[in-house]
Amino acid sequence: MLKKFHHLILLAAGISLLLVSCDKKDDDNTGDDNQTPVNHAPVASFTVNPTTGNTTTLFVFDASASTDQEDALSSLTLRWDFDNDGTWDTPVSGSPLASHQYTTAGDYTAKLEVTDSKGLSGTATKNITVIPVGTNLPPDPPSNPVPADGAIDQELIITLSWTCSDPDQDPLTYDVYFGTVNPPALAQQDVAATSFDPGSLQESTNYFWKIVARDDEGLETAGPVWQFSTKAGSTFQCGDPFTDPRDGKVYNTIFINGPTVDQCWMASNMNIGTRINGSQAMADNGAIEKYCYDDNETNCDTYGALYQWNEMMQYVTTEGAQGICPAGWHVASDLDWQYLEEAIGMPFSEITKTGMRGTDEALHLKPGGSTGFNALFNGYRNNGGNFLNTGIYSTFATSTQNSINLAYVRYLFNNNDQIYRDGNTEKAFGLGVRCIAD
Repeated sequence: MLKKFHHLILLAAGISLLLVSCDKKDDDNTGDDNQTPVNHAPVASFTVNPTTGNTTTLFVFDASASTDQEDALSSLTLRWDFDNDGTWDTPVSGSPLASHQYTTAGDYTAKLEVTDSKGLSGTATKNITVIPVGTNLPPDPPSNPVPADGAIDQELIITLSWTCSDPDQDPLTYDVYFGTVNPPALAQQDVAATSFDPGSLQESTNYFWKIVARDDEGLETAGPVWQFSTKAGSTFQCGDPFTDPRDGKVYNTIFINGPTVDQCWMASNMNIGTRINGSQAMADNGAIEKYCYDDNETNCDTYGALYQWNEMMQYVTTEGAQGICPAGWHVASDLDWQYLEEAIGMPFSEITKTGMRGTDEALHLKPGGSTGFNALFNGYRNNGGNFLNTGIYSTFATSTQNSINLAYVRYLFNNNDQIYRDGNTEKAFGLGVRCIAD
C-alpha cells in the first residue's frame, strides 16, 4: 500500500513537471510571436514657391508631400530652419505650411525636419535665391495643368493647357516638352499661348509633359513633369459621336464622300463658352464667349451658339484656323463649304458664285436631309446687338474673310432649297459655326 502511494506521488509530480515544461514553452512562443513592430523614420519632402525672389517676396513652404509608413501626416510634427544655420526658425508644429521673408539678398538653403509619434525624424533641404529689389525675377512655376496630373482615360484628341504668371508682369513664352518617356522631349519652343495641341494620341498610353516659362529678359522657370493616360478603344471614327474634352458636350458627326475630297463634319453647331448678352461685343480676354438667341441659354442648347467672327477665330485671321473648335478640328472655310456643296450635287459652275446657287442642295442639309447635316434655323445677332430670324435663317460663318471687316457666310432659308453664299457679311454679326475635322 505504501509503495502504491509513493508511485502515485511520483506520477503526479511527473505530470506537474510536464505541465510546467509546457507552460514555459508557450511563454517562449508567445514572446516570439509578439515582437515590438519596427518603426520607420518619416520621409521629409516639401516645395517652396517661388524658389527665386527678392526681399519683398513671401516664400511659401509646403511639406504636405512628407510621408511616414506608420503615421498619417496629421500625426507628424514639423519645424523649419529657413537658412540652414543650425537654429530652428519655427517652433514644432503640426501644420505642413510655413512662410518666410528674407531680409538680405543671397543664396539660402531651407531645411525641414519631420518627426513621427515615436520620435524618429527625417529631413529635407531646398535651395532658394534672394536677389536685390529691382532685379528682374524669373516667371512663377507653370501650374494648373489640363489634363490634371495623374488624369486617366483621356480622349485621343486633346489640348494641353496651363497657367503661369510673372512677378514683374513680363510677357512670357513657353517651351513644351511632351512624349511617352520621362523626362519628355522638347516638342515646341516659344509658344505664345498657354495651350498646346499635341496632335492625335495613341490609346492606352501614358504621356508625360512639362512647361518651361521664359520672360522677355531670358529668365526661365521649369514646371514639374505632369502625366496622364489615354483611354483604351477610344479611337475616333467619323460617324461616331465626338465629346469635346473641354466641356464634355457631345457632337454627332457625319462623313461626306465627295468627288474631290472626303470630309468629316460635326452635325450640329458649336456651343462652347460663357454666355454674354447680345448688347455686348465679344472681347479678346482669353475666355471663349458666346451669344444665345434672345439671351436664352436653352436656345444655345437647341440651335448652338452664335459668335462674332474674331471670337470664332480666336483672334487670328488664318483661313482654316482651329478657332473655337476642339483640337483636331477647325472652323469650316469657304472652300470647305464649296467641297461640301459639290458633294451634294451643286454644279461646279455655280459653286464660286455669290447669292442663291444650285437647285435643291439645301434640302440635303436641312433637318431630315440625306446628309444628316441637320442645319437648324438658328437666326443671327446683327451688329446692333439684336437677335433676328430664328426659324427662318440658318447661318454659318466661315473662316474665310473678304476684307478687314467682311467675311464669307452661308445662309439657308426655310422657304428656299438653294444655298446662299455671301461675301459681304460684317464680322460683327453673331452667326452659327460648324467645325470640320482636320
